[in-house]
Amino acid sequence: MNVYDLAHNLARGLKNSPEYKRYQESLAKIKGNKEREDILIDLRRKQMEIQTMQMMGKEVPKEKIQELEKASEVLNFHPVIRDYLEAEYHLGRVMADIQKIIGEAVDLWFPEMKQMEE
Repeated sequence: MNVYDLAHNLARGLKNSPEYKRYQESLAKIKGNKEREDILIDLRRKQMEIQTMQMMGKEVPKEKIQELEKASEVLNFHPVIRDYLEAEYHLGRVMADIQKIIGEAVDLWFPEMKQMEE
C-alpha cells in the first residue's frame, strides 16, 4: 500500500473517530448562533492578543489578562461553548499525537535552537 492510500485511510479513521464526531456535533451548536459565535470570537481574539505579545517578548498588561479571565468566566454560563472548546481540545490532542507518531517514525531532524541562533 502506498503512503497516500495510508493517509486517506487515516483521514477516514479520523472522520469516524469519537473525537471528531464530538467536535462536529459541538460545532453545529455554535455555527449560526450569533451570540455563541461572538462570544467565541471575542475569547479567541483576547487569547491571540496575549499570545502574540508573549511571542514577541512583550510584557502582557494585567488588564489584558483580566479581560481574558472575565471572558473565560463567561463560559460558566455557556456550556455549549465550553463543550465545543473541550471537543476542539481533544481533537487537537489526537492530531498532535498522530503528528508526533509520524514524525518519530520517519526520524525527522530539527536543529537545536542554540545552533540556529549562531
